[in-house]
Amino acid sequence: MTIQRVPVTGGCLCGAVRYESKEPPTGGGYCHCRICQRSGGGLFNASVSFAGSAFRFTKGEPCYYRASSFGKRGFCVECGSPIVFFYEGNPHVWIKIGSLDHPEDWPMTKDAAWGRSTHAHTDTKIPWYEIRDGLPQSTSAWAEVLAAMNHVARTGRVTKSGSRAEDPPTC
Repeated sequence: MTIQRVPVTGGCLCGAVRYESKEPPTGGGYCHCRICQRSGGGLFNASVSFAGSAFRFTKGEPCYYRASSFGKRGFCVECGSPIVFFYEGNPHVWIKIGSLDHPEDWPMTKDAAWGRSTHAHTDTKIPWYEIRDGLPQSTSAWAEVLAAMNHVARTGRVTKSGSRAEDPPTC
């Protein structure tokens, strides 16, 4: 049986940035988009989502880089560890599962009792990697529609989805 420690705590490799959530994660996701592959240097990004109202940084603050028009990524300026992702207009916080102090508490499997996990952007996954875990999967087309709907809801304007934002990192 998995122990689910709450508050959920974690941080970067060097300890300069620490965080906690007073509530358990609400879900998990494996993102296979090219931005997540490049920003994390891996086959995909594995993250868990927390309610923003329950989440806070307890030590230091991440530096942010806007790699897309719909969100920003936070990393430690000292050690470079990727830690967090915020979607524009979404109150949830996505935390890299490897940055949790106890990632084993929150298995991202089809039988996990704590919440649902999914695979996103599977049409851009690395071709030789096979997903065989039985979790739901979605393609980039679904995500682009959702991003466009969120943008229109936030701004009342329709713009090209997926355009690269040119904002420099904010540290």
